[in-house]
Amino acid sequence: METFDTAVVGGGLAGLGTASLLHQRGDNVVLFEKENEPGGKVRSVREDGFVVEMGPLGWLDREPVVGDMVSNLGLTPLIADDVQKDRSLYKDGGLIALPSDGKSFLMSKVLPFSAKLRLGCEMFIPAKRDGEESIHSWATRRLGRHVATTLFGAMVSGIYGGDPEKLSVHAAFPMMAGWEFESGSCMRGAMKHIRKKGRDIREGRLRKTSGTLCSLPGGLGDFTDTIAAQLGSNYRGGKGLDEVVPNGDGWDLYQDGEIVATAKNLVLAVPAREAARLMGVVGKDLVPVADSIPGNNLCVVTGAWRRDKVKDALRSFGFIALRNHGFRPLGVQYASSIFPDQSPSDMVQLRVLIGGSFDPDVADLNDQDLEAECFGPLHDLLGVQGDPERTWIRRVAGGIPQYTIGHLDRIAAFDAKEKLYPGLHFAGDSLHGVGVNAVLKRALVVADRIRV
Repeated sequence: METFDTAVVGGGLAGLGTASLLHQRGDNVVLFEKENEPGGKVRSVREDGFVVEMGPLGWLDREPVVGDMVSNLGLTPLIADDVQKDRSLYKDGGLIALPSDGKSFLMSKVLPFSAKLRLGCEMFIPAKRDGEESIHSWATRRLGRHVATTLFGAMVSGIYGGDPEKLSVHAAFPMMAGWEFESGSCMRGAMKHIRKKGRDIREGRLRKTSGTLCSLPGGLGDFTDTIAAQLGSNYRGGKGLDEVVPNGDGWDLYQDGEIVATAKNLVLAVPAREAARLMGVVGKDLVPVADSIPGNNLCVVTGAWRRDKVKDALRSFGFIALRNHGFRPLGVQYASSIFPDQSPSDMVQLRVLIGGSFDPDVADLNDQDLEAECFGPLHDLLGVQGDPERTWIRRVAGGIPQYTIGHLDRIAAFDAKEKLYPGLHFAGDSLHGVGVNAVLKRALVVADRIRV
């Protein structure tokens, strides 16, 4: 039996990120991952000149922790082409450019003029500071029906693949909800936030970031593979744990009914349901809490065509599709335009996301039908000719956690368990945010708590 300062369970971004931060600080840390390969939702396929992301596409340069981790691992970010700034919305059978600044917003056809006028009234809407509220309800109340349905519908679809009428604005978009709570208005809160951020940057309290989309030359898999290699023999992949049991001074970790390791600190960087069940008797009360966190089924379907088989110039990031507008996929990303070095120069790589709260059965389609649903609409919309020369498909069951109304109480239940068992920490995207930035920001929070 081995003894460690910290044991991390889960080899996705959250677990690997936490373990890497602790390792670099000199902690004796071990990581257990049940799958054969590290990465969790991150999966980068590299073959014949293609880098194909079957999970997250990259990260926005907004959280310093991500850039610091990449640098400390000796990796160099791959910066997206400027086309990533231009995005579109599929609405009423066609693509409409999304505004990127105030001037383009005023000229944009995404919203009718009446909706823009209603948006200007936001600062005069009384604040509501009690109770949890859905994203749709909050956005309608503060910003108007058109903004709620169109802009927030697109945003929720793009980030969560979810239903704005079910997701909690306080859990899914806590910053925006906080602006209303603190300043009485989303717009006043946003302006206050921007001014404070500027002061913090000027006075050295905050590092300036670009907001640019980034990846790595070999995809995000470069990040997860490098951390696994960094941990060396303390990365234990290919076999999960049966149970984790508190022993008074820390935690005993079981495999095949035997204690294989003991650690003072335990980081459960796995989905909430798995974390609750791993804890056995002491996690029994968390099981119904974790079971009430739904997850979306999501499929990532990527195709590659020769450049001369696609009429559209594809000079943008891609588009998000509003629900109930006749386009089944959630959206399409022009991967070969965003990161040109990740595709052969004479090829086009299109990445289609399909599934989500409004389409839960999509993962049950066979490959042929799934490809037809994803690529068929692109023939007329983008001038795509024929079938792709290559296709990559990944089905992710329960892929995106849904922070539905009541999620703040779920977070509180897991927080209470951490307080009851000092040294226990929960990481991952089940509770505190989805996406690369949110997950690694939480990893830093957990690592700092363990250091203290």
